[in-house]
Amino acid sequence: MTKRVSLYPLMGLPLIVSGDNIAELIIRTCLSEDIILEDGDIIVIAQKIISKSENAIIDLKTITPSQEAEDLAKKTGRDARLVQVYLDESLELLYTKGRMIITRHKLGFIMSSSGVDRSNVASHADEIVVLLPKNPDQSAKNIREGIYKETNKDVAVIINDSGGRPDREGSVGIAIGLAGIAALEVRSQNDLFGNPAKSQIALIDELAAAASVLMGQADEKVPVVIIRGVNYTRSNNAKISDILGG
Repeated sequence: MTKRVSLYPLMGLPLIVSGDNIAELIIRTCLSEDIILEDGDIIVIAQKIISKSENAIIDLKTITPSQEAEDLAKKTGRDARLVQVYLDESLELLYTKGRMIITRHKLGFIMSSSGVDRSNVASHADEIVVLLPKNPDQSAKNIREGIYKETNKDVAVIINDSGGRPDREGSVGIAIGLAGIAALEVRSQNDLFGNPAKSQIALIDELAAAASVLMGQADEKVPVVIIRGVNYTRSNNAKISDILGG
């Protein structure tokens, strides 16, 4: 029998504002789009709507750049206030590449611009930027529990974001928070020739990237994608740090 994985984009979510209940909005939108949640569904949610609902937003007009930020701004051609936010959100500055500023975020992720973003937040003239959620795992857990409370469906939740990679050009969807699904899929199988094969699969990143294809990066208005048909290990205590390297 052919294995099939299905992806369902939620098209009707409103623009998110601080205080919005994401779980309730997902349930309401599913109902309006005739999508019935099932046990085992994986709900991938764009980081930005989590951050906006949690008010993880900074007004650049309130930022006074340090000398380090001023120097980095001159080197990269970026706004010094924006660079200061990158530094504030990071554990360490790793390197620069052209306009790119690569840091280790306070959550442990190695990424450009410390995950700080200006797109799909407000007009650039408003000088508003959005940060990563303070605790993406907890955010995912809260949404998962909210959905279970209202629907009695045991789903997994992944919060994804677009991240660059040091050895390749371009960004790709990655998981930054999760609930109900193991961070690593560990499988012991036999290969096509009967040889034992044990693998560790970053399934949450594969799912995050798959959802990103539908989410897009501009005005697609698809911040939530439901994935159905994936075999995964359920976990009530998984955390994103389980997948992070040194």
